[in-house]
Amino acid sequence: MCSMYTVAGSNLFGQWSCHQNYFESFVSLDKCESFKRSTLLCVTWSYNLFSLDDRIFLSGAFRGKTNQFVALPFPTEFKNISYMLAAGNDYNIILIDKYNSIYIFNLKTEHFKRITVTEYSNDANTDISNVFIKVIMSNNSALYLTYSGDVYSGLLPIHLDTSNCYGQVVDINIGYEHFLLLTDTGRVYTWGNGRRLQLGHGDLNNLENPKEVEALAGINIVKVSTGGWHSCALSEHGDLYVWGWNNTGQLGIKQKEEPFLLRSYGIPMLVDLYDDDGKEIEVNIKDVDCGSKHTAILLEDGSVWTSGGNKYGQLGFSVKTTQLDYFKKAFVSDSNQSVICALWNTVVLS
Repeated sequence: MCSMYTVAGSNLFGQWSCHQNYFESFVSLDKCESFKRSTLLCVTWSYNLFSLDDRIFLSGAFRGKTNQFVALPFPTEFKNISYMLAAGNDYNIILIDKYNSIYIFNLKTEHFKRITVTEYSNDANTDISNVFIKVIMSNNSALYLTYSGDVYSGLLPIHLDTSNCYGQVVDINIGYEHFLLLTDTGRVYTWGNGRRLQLGHGDLNNLENPKEVEALAGINIVKVSTGGWHSCALSEHGDLYVWGWNNTGQLGIKQKEEPFLLRSYGIPMLVDLYDDDGKEIEVNIKDVDCGSKHTAILLEDGSVWTSGGNKYGQLGFSVKTTQLDYFKKAFVSDSNQSVICALWNTVVLS
């Protein structure tokens, strides 16, 4: 099965196997056999991870060099292991195989270490062997999610108490300093550092434990995402709610009052979309993801809209446009399935 990746943004480390440092529009990688035959596992600012021929390949910066596309050097005892999940930062890569084994690969020493879940819920019904379905990292922390909805935090996973959350946890996200989870009842909970309004509770307080975003209560949320210091939530009806820091327009809200000033928001705000003539459009949003200081959305008509910082062309527009203060159409395809934002990239998967 072939994959198609269409990407915009930073290519400073050759992580997309092209020569230019950045893309001024979306570029299709379907002519590269390595990418077509692979599955994208993880996107970071300096390298990507792909699954190909039962091996894990790193593209980009590795061993002090750029423009690399090499298989990770697994020890011999790791033969015939098929990895399903991956996450990475500047220091480590987390890999979880189909047997639920967790391995940490240190990018500096190139050593693998197998770890175990050291703490878990006191609930007698909790099965520590539950399969992990997601792992995600920032440079400062990591989150793990199991099929049964257990959440673990930290490079060495420690169970997170989510007993106050209504419903089973079905998704997790992580920003630079804040965390977000979604339950199967459509409830959204946040915790961490709130100094840039990214928690959505209307204040600047920090939280040690997940707290429900009350402004979204009663709205069935089906998808969530976190940027560096902003957050997004997508409802079952295709409405997008955003909150947090908005210094580069990453929230995508078009200001209506004059003078035009970018505002950050401490509680979720509903986003409206406008065409080039300033007319509001009525097309549902089916996917959303956040980069460090930008956001991308995929509409039901197959169009991708972006907003926020564009230093590396991550919005799909020329870098002469340093930022977009509200969502504008950047790309259209009939076969779009989802959109992924890395720190300085936007990737459309087909």
